[in-house]
Amino acid sequence: MRTSLPLTLSAILGLLLWSPQGPVAAQERANRLITLLEAGKPAIGVWTGALSAPRIAKVLATSDVDFIVADVEHDIYDFNALHRFLLEVQDFSLRFRAEPRPAPVVLVKLAYRGSWDPRYDIAESLKVGPAMGVWIPFVESRADLERAVSAVQNAETSAMAGLNIPREHRAPWPLNPKGELLVVAMIESEAGVRNAREIVETPGVSAIQTVHIPEDDAARILRMCREREVVAATDAGPEDVKARIDEGYRLISVGWDFDLLRRELGNMVRQMRSVMK
Repeated sequence: MRTSLPLTLSAILGLLLWSPQGPVAAQERANRLITLLEAGKPAIGVWTGALSAPRIAKVLATSDVDFIVADVEHDIYDFNALHRFLLEVQDFSLRFRAEPRPAPVVLVKLAYRGSWDPRYDIAESLKVGPAMGVWIPFVESRADLERAVSAVQNAETSAMAGLNIPREHRAPWPLNPKGELLVVAMIESEAGVRNAREIVETPGVSAIQTVHIPEDDAARILRMCREREVVAATDAGPEDVKARIDEGYRLISVGWDFDLLRRELGNMVRQMRSVMK
């Protein structure tokens, strides 16, 4: 069921003004994920590609995750679907939680690789709804990342679906300490590994995730992140999350929503069949 626009804007306004103690101060962050990271705390997130499925949006919005990575790289390139998903997460979070709390922060995994030219992708992703940053695949050089950071800085963001973040806060954190937007760079190629130090040291990068590279290289890049106080992102489960946090990771993803559904459904069916024998 699609929500009406007035209801959606009302819901988002309520989220902006809500806190456990009452109305928030004007300087309160819109991006509560940054609040966690500034305090040195880990954050738990989930990945999804099901942007056109309102029921999945409802499940994710009413879960206890801190952030959602909305992936448009591995599906149909559809900004209308992204727009609806961003608004649904805000609306469902407010209307269907047992206790009201801010919605999970949504970061958009771009369709274009950092080594291509993702500037249009970034501009549109930040304009269509309350996305609070971008997750950029295949960053392979400082030049790649500088181009992306510049696009974030100059994007015409509607951030809170028409309730604009103040212009001075529409910037990557921590390059701007008051910035509300995150730029996460993925290092996942030989070129990215080769240029890892210049990527990690690029002004404007908020976090780094390493994937599809040797463990030794990933460990080396993690050390670079810790030296430069750049947030490190990774995947983990209950069995290894403490070890990942002890290593220095702060953005912790539980993986893809469809994998979680597949595992849970598979486990349940196996348990039922074992009883039925």
